[in-house]
Amino acid sequence: MSTITFGITHSTLDTKGKLHSKKINECQRCKVVTDSFRHWLEETSRGKHEGGDAAWEEAKLKSYARSEMRLVEIQENLCSELKNHQDDCYSLSEEAESLLENWWFHEYQNNLDLYTWLCIENLQYCCPKNHYGESCTLCPHIKNNKICGGNGKCDGEGTRKGDGHCICKRGFTGIDCEECSYNFYNASNESCKPCHKACDGCQGDGVETCVKCAAGWTMNSGKCVDNNECLDLSLCKSNEYCINKEGTFACKLCDKTCKSCEGPGPSSCSSCSPDHVLWIGKCLDVKIQRDLLINCSMRIASYLCLVILVMFLYRKSKSLASLTVLIISLLIYYSETTSEKNVRQFAHILRIKSKVC
Repeated sequence: MSTITFGITHSTLDTKGKLHSKKINECQRCKVVTDSFRHWLEETSRGKHEGGDAAWEEAKLKSYARSEMRLVEIQENLCSELKNHQDDCYSLSEEAESLLENWWFHEYQNNLDLYTWLCIENLQYCCPKNHYGESCTLCPHIKNNKICGGNGKCDGEGTRKGDGHCICKRGFTGIDCEECSYNFYNASNESCKPCHKACDGCQGDGVETCVKCAAGWTMNSGKCVDNNECLDLSLCKSNEYCINKEGTFACKLCDKTCKSCEGPGPSSCSSCSPDHVLWIGKCLDVKIQRDLLINCSMRIASYLCLVILVMFLYRKSKSLASLTVLIISLLIYYSETTSEKNVRQFAHILRIKSKVC
């Protein structure tokens, strides 16, 4: 049979539409191609071709399943379904086009696995499982049929790269990955678990098993307890307040109305800027304070006059005095609520003006 040239061209996306993916090695490229080929092998497994040449194909090549027509259909769609590594797939499929044809016409019928035949035996980009390096050497660290104790992988395993040493999972160390890393402990199910964050080395779970304490923690009665760094007032700036956290701390800015503070919000001020005065944890504008004092003095003077008036009326008529007290009480209530509302509005106006200025 003569060699068939398909001459398939693949369009590529422009720079904006091109998919970005991590660079992969030769073995991974080959696996991408064989996986895509297997995908389209399944997509085209319909038994016969619904077209004008189907009868000719089945008569000449006995079945569509292993026909040239099916191979052409697979080749035309190869790599098109991929979202990642599509360019790698296209380039390698073109390089290995004659090998793919050879496998299709001569090896597929013998049920030879495409990945094994193409990637391991012919292109020699990959190695069988548990093998590594140029000669596909068996990984050396195998115990009880487990590579690296089941807690790692053989360097270069499955590829023609690497030196076969164990690359351990997080928490494991040693030549065979059978020991726990520092700050991990050996759990009952033969796994290594991380120590409590309070520990700098441990013998088990919890703060009671710490060998010594991590930074930000102190040993107390056999266990590590969190340090309250915020007791040191010099840690944060004058316009910041301290928040204690497990093993550490954080400095946060005070409210913009405060010069210094003891916590978040405008009600935690401990000192104010020169144009503000401290009042029950809040920094009030000096103008607001002055108006409050003037307003308060005027109201007190008015209330004293009203008290004198009631005392005078009481001597004349108790009923008239009682009615007067009721009216005065309503007036005082209205005056106080209105005054509070006006102060709030005035303060709001001053804040707006200060922002504009």
